[in-house]
Amino acid sequence: MSQTDNMYALIIGVGDDLPYTVIDAQKIYDTLTDETLVGYPKENVILVTNEKADRDGILKGFDELREKTNEESSVLFYYSGHGGTYQITHEKEVEKEPSFFQRILGKKPEIKKVPAKTEHKFFLQPHGMTAENYAEKWVTAEELTEKVNAIKSNKLVFLLDCCHAEGMTQVGLDHMSEMAQQLNDEGGVWVLSSCQDDQKSWRLPNAENSLFTECLLEVMTGQHKRPFTDTHVTITDVVEHIFDEVPKRAREVLDESTKKPIEQKPFAKFQMSENVVLGNFPKNAEGHEATIARLEPDIKELGERSLLELLDAMEAVGRTDDAIAILEKHKKTKKDADLLNKLGDLYKVRYLAKDFEKDGQASLECHQNALKIATKDDDQKQIFLNAINLAFLHLMMDLSEKDMRGYAKLAFNTAESYFYEDNVDKLGTMAEANIYLNNLDLAKEYYLKVAKEAGIRKKMQIYNDAANAFKVLFNENPKDEFMVFLNENLLV
Repeated sequence: MSQTDNMYALIIGVGDDLPYTVIDAQKIYDTLTDETLVGYPKENVILVTNEKADRDGILKGFDELREKTNEESSVLFYYSGHGGTYQITHEKEVEKEPSFFQRILGKKPEIKKVPAKTEHKFFLQPHGMTAENYAEKWVTAEELTEKVNAIKSNKLVFLLDCCHAEGMTQVGLDHMSEMAQQLNDEGGVWVLSSCQDDQKSWRLPNAENSLFTECLLEVMTGQHKRPFTDTHVTITDVVEHIFDEVPKRAREVLDESTKKPIEQKPFAKFQMSENVVLGNFPKNAEGHEATIARLEPDIKELGERSLLELLDAMEAVGRTDDAIAILEKHKKTKKDADLLNKLGDLYKVRYLAKDFEKDGQASLECHQNALKIATKDDDQKQIFLNAINLAFLHLMMDLSEKDMRGYAKLAFNTAESYFYEDNVDKLGTMAEANIYLNNLDLAKEYYLKVAKEAGIRKKMQIYNDAANAFKVLFNENPKDEFMVFLNENLLV
């Protein structure tokens, strides 16, 4: 079975007064189904464009997707077209008391309706929708959420290339985290929109595709970085590239109506426990295999840099167990804090994935030995990195809480004195240490700094360790105020 056999997509390009949205959708379809690129089976990708992208066509596309997929499926939804917003004012009844003289005359209290609150609502604008027929033709965010909830998959990626896209993401699809299939620890929901609520989604002059889709295609074809050596592209690759490139390229062009640089800033919201793979690049795997073939025969003679290059190549092609075996046998590992820390991290990942006590114990020993060497060498960074890992492992393995707090204090104090102020490893360590020390308000202060300085991959890593620690020490309630804080600052 191919890696992409259970990967599905619904691609919509509305057309109408935005003919390039059809080109956007077709290009996404062609890229997804290209066997040399992403490689989705053609029968797994539903393309809906032009007249077929009316209200019925869009909703039927979701129904077809529901029929094709199961809980293990990975599902991508892409929409290129208009998005809109409207307001609903809710009223409440109030009593208006009569005046003194009105009461003498027998007048009773008058019931009046007054505005209570105003809600902002969001919708997608299908093909053929007009100002006259909108109530019958639009697809509201609530309808879209209902269709999504019916899909059984626990890996969902939504890419919205339309105006008011943030509003659809932030408010309109707010209940996606309450999906009927109840996301488990092996899935996630990612919603990425092309612009903020009050912004347009632009196609720049002389461009074939919209700016958002142009950058998305660059990632899906491996053109987002040079050299591109990964064996697959993930949703974090998409988020990183789009968040960097869309605002930068937009600001290079003037808005003719305002004579000011265009402002377009994407928005992302997600609930996840893994990084969803969007496509595979087998030729890059061949490159890693070539690196392994070049370095592995001389493994005993490799310096630290070449050894780490070999280990990274092995991890990239799924040979984590071999990487562990190599580090275990290598003559330099037991004397090098960096290599021991690397080995400890590999064991830690395997321990969290499989819950094998022997892997947890192996990780513990690696970080303990790395800490001793780092202390002897006065290597501050390795001291706080290994100390915080030891605090984490003591908690997860139900070992001494006193030792856990001791390692947390060591990690915090060493990181605090580390010379580089905005180092993300330092900030993340100081934040996590304060969870173990029950200083949650101080932990928040440092997590806010992490949110400002870290890239999305690092945020995910830091979030996972923080969430795991908090759940064990405090509670597993996802609506707990601290968990909500972590979600809003590290996952948005």
